[in-house]
Amino acid sequence: MDKIGLLIDSTTHTRKSLNDYDFIKTAYLKVIIDNKEFVEHQLTREDMEKYLAETHKMLTSEPSPMDFLNLYKEYEAEGYTHLLVVVLSEKLSGTFQSALIAKTMLEDSNLEVSIHSPQTASFGLANGIQIIAEMIKSGADFKTVLEQYYKVFNEPLVTFTLGNLMHLFKGGRLNKIQALIGQMLRIKPIIEMIEGRLDLVKKTRTNNACYDFFVEKINYYADKYENVFLDIIHINMEEWSEKLENYVKTNLPKVKIYKTDYVSPVFFVHLGDKGFGIAISAY
Repeated sequence: MDKIGLLIDSTTHTRKSLNDYDFIKTAYLKVIIDNKEFVEHQLTREDMEKYLAETHKMLTSEPSPMDFLNLYKEYEAEGYTHLLVVVLSEKLSGTFQSALIAKTMLEDSNLEVSIHSPQTASFGLANGIQIIAEMIKSGADFKTVLEQYYKVFNEPLVTFTLGNLMHLFKGGRLNKIQALIGQMLRIKPIIEMIEGRLDLVKKTRTNNACYDFFVEKINYYADKYENVFLDIIHINMEEWSEKLENYVKTNLPKVKIYKTDYVSPVFFVHLGDKGFGIAISAY
């Protein structure tokens, strides 16, 4: 019988329920604040909101190959036969490359390691990981789990809006002039993950326009797929999260809803502390 482990990165930990699976382990990304390095779990949401409100130099970095190698060895020592590694998009981070390098360093091992980087990240990854974790928990074999992985992440969606365009400038998504003009005109940017990258796909003037965009996306998936898993996220914009939830419950009862009010410190650095949006996994 296959004994399957599931290894994720720390930006995926946007829901506490992932801690309930004893076969899930985490490779931690890091945040560097004024040249002091923190592992993600060392920083709380309150810490990040405080740092963002002040003037600090903040950078992020991926786990090292040695971090992954040590985790692989832990799984092997615990008697696992197979390990599914699923990390955020390789277009956003070097985490995937670290995982691959670590696999080449794993010598004389009977552990089968399968490494994947779907074109999504953060709460978008967590949405699909929850589905896969339930399949592993049910006792499915590794071949079946892999088949489910490819179904769940065949057409993932992550899209959101932000309250502050300057974080997009700092992350290289806008130049400073665009960001300053956008702030002055109160532009509401809509960001979407396309082919694994975060792209600015639309500029609107109101949160209502962003809401309409997200509703259109949800309807597309509900029409196309039988199984639709929706994660509605808000960071300090709860009223819009509730509005999306009410729409789905009223009009799309087959869609399974999860609500998130947290992103990891790495994404706080790049996106800021205000926004709302959605992630969808469907098959």
